This record gives sequence, structure tokens and C-alpha cells, in this order.
Amino acid sequence: MGVTFNPMKNLSLVSIILLLLTGSSAGQDTYYSIFNYSNFIPKVRVNDHAVSLQENLYPRFYRTHSVTGDMRWVSQNDSSLMAFWQQQGDTVLHILREFSGIQWHESEFDIYLVRYFPTIGSSDPLIIPIGGLQSGGLIEAAPEGSRQILNLVFQLAKRMLAQAYQPEDGIYHPIVSHRLMNPGPYRRDNLAMLLAVNTCQNIIGIDSTYAAYRSTFWRERFPGKEVFERYFLDSWLLSPKRTLADWVLSEPENSDLVMATRPPRPVKTVANEGPRPYIEDLPLKGQLGFTARNNGSGNLVVEKVDVYRLGYACGLKPDDVIRRVDGRMVRNFKTLVEYTLEGMERRGGATYEIVRDGYTEQIVMQPIRINFLKDSTYDDDSFETTDTLYEDSLIPGPGDN
Repeated sequence: MGVTFNPMKNLSLVSIILLLLTGSSAGQDTYYSIFNYSNFIPKVRVNDHAVSLQENLYPRFYRTHSVTGDMRWVSQNDSSLMAFWQQQGDTVLHILREFSGIQWHESEFDIYLVRYFPTIGSSDPLIIPIGGLQSGGLIEAAPEGSRQILNLVFQLAKRMLAQAYQPEDGIYHPIVSHRLMNPGPYRRDNLAMLLAVNTCQNIIGIDSTYAAYRSTFWRERFPGKEVFERYFLDSWLLSPKRTLADWVLSEPENSDLVMATRPPRPVKTVANEGPRPYIEDLPLKGQLGFTARNNGSGNLVVEKVDVYRLGYACGLKPDDVIRRVDGRMVRNFKTLVEYTLEGMERRGGATYEIVRDGYTEQIVMQPIRINFLKDSTYDDDSFETTDTLYEDSLIPGPGDN
């Protein structure tokens, strides 16, 4: 059994304001008056009794643990999130629609609250873990308070962007062909976070939103943070008159932002070429495939790049000056490698701030997961790359296969 909240369709602005003023204790610096709340929103059910869903996520775990007991725990500990949705859920759906510039197409869906999930959540089906993030034998605490609200709105924002792929009268929204809409932690997830942060500012207030966004929890689980803060956070200001869709459509396909977030290129492969050439001072083995030295001014300068390995595939060039990796200064090559591998393992990629030809740029060092094609021409829509860390499908946790 789920808890059903009827959507408020075509509510007047006055009634919305009254509802929010009486229902929220955290709404400082909010700006409800810029919205009209006149568009369709879906009917949303909050389900905290999804026993089968929870069991199917961790079949081995629940051979020896009580799934019924865990879901009973959820229903006893989800009161704050349930109260938030009951008071402000429809308002969230309205603001997402007006800030995104995309229509809601689906008529209804469920929000599933579970005790454990492998990641922070999922947008389709929309799953929010209340107890913890369980991967293998490790369990990390789930976010609480404003951090959990940001998580819920982030997952809803990803679902909002997915509405663009549901054609109306056979016609897709124009933004679906833009490269920034490609799935991944550095493109579509960044768009969703921008939509979520702007929405939360108008729901729980600016102070609470930024306290949540800058928390340790989100800093460790938002791989696109460096790109987000450089290109989006203070640059793409959303409003009903200047929507996210407007910003996306106005972004050139070859802009610095698009180029910084492109997936890795294919490395060079030539059939029957024989052994690839040896590059002096560059180890034959190793994932990154480049060398760098300290230039005497505290920065590392790229010296040699192997065109058959990751550095080249992600866009690194000789003479690039590497200043930071994921926002942290690097003084030596050993630290650079450590930060890079840590970023790829924990967050799906590491963001390099580099200086090239006198201009500051960013590139993302991402693991390659592509099909190597004979055509050496680079087209970032032709290759698979590391997908979002926040899985949008029901994937069993480690050890559950």
C-alpha cells in the first residue's frame, strides 16, 4: 500500500503561497511569486511498503535478514521526508517544470522509499534510500534533512529531463539532440543538479540549499562538481523566462563546456601494425599514459603523451600545464596519479584544470569504455563512455548476481 497525494493542478498563486507559509519551517529567502503553477503535473504516490522491490535489490542479503523488518523500519523513520512531500511535493513538481522549460508527459509515478540502495538513489524507477547506501558488505549512512531533500529533488530533476525524450505528437523536445543531454556525470547529471539547486532555493531557501550542496556527503558523491561550479552554478541563472532548455539550446556544440565534458576519444588502433612505438621515459604499462614534470613554479607540465592510452583519449596534450585535479593542487607526478586514480575509482572521473596556450581549460579524465572503430574521426556521439554513477535501473548490489 502506498501513500497517495493528489496533485494540485491549476492552483492559484495565493493558495500556493498560503500552503507553503503554513507548511514549511525551513523556507527562508524563497521566491514563489515568480511562478504561475498553471501547468500539468503528474500524480505522485509515495510508497514506503515496497517489500518486493527491496528484496529484489539484495536477494542474497535477504536470505538471512528480514526484508519485512527493514521496510517496517522505513515506515517508522521516513516521517520527515513524507511530511515534506505532503506539504511541498506538488510545488516541487511545478517549479521543476517551469525552470526546466519541459512539460511533464507521464501522468503518474511512484516514489519508492527503501532502507538500502547501492547508490544515493535512482530516477527511474524513482528510489530514495532512507537507511543507507549498501554496496557489498559496506553500508554508508543515507543523507538526512536538507541533504536528503536535495537528493529527492535531484532524482526528480533527472526524471524531469527524461520527459524531453517522450515525444508529443511524434515530435521530441529540441534539446534531446544537444550533446549536453548525453547521459553521464559531467553532462546530463550536471543539468539535473542545476535544476535541483535552483528548485531547492525556492523551496527550503538559499542557505539550506547551499549547506546541503556543500556538505561532505554531496562533495564525495557529485563527480561533476568542478565542471558544475565552473560552467553552471553562477553562470546559468534559471527562471521561468530563461529556462534550462533555453540555456542548453543557446550553448554552442563546440563550446569550452561541451569540449571539457566530452567522453574519451578512441585511442589509435591500426590492424597488423605490429608493436607500437616505444616512448622514451614513458612506462610501457600504466593506464594514464603520459609524463609530467614540475616547471619550478609549483605546476606540472605534460611532457610526453602516448596516443594509445587514456591521457590522449581524454584530450591531454604535451605542454599542458596541470594546475589542479578535482580542485586540489598537485606539486608532483606521484600526487597527480594518486588524485586521478582516486577520482576515477570513487567518482567515475577526475577533473583537470589545465593551462593551454595561455588559457585556463578543464578536461575530464574518465575511464574508457568504448568500441574502437576503424574511423579515427572523433565524434562524441559515436562512443559509449562511463555512464552516470547514479544508476537509473534496478541493478543488484555487488555480490548479488
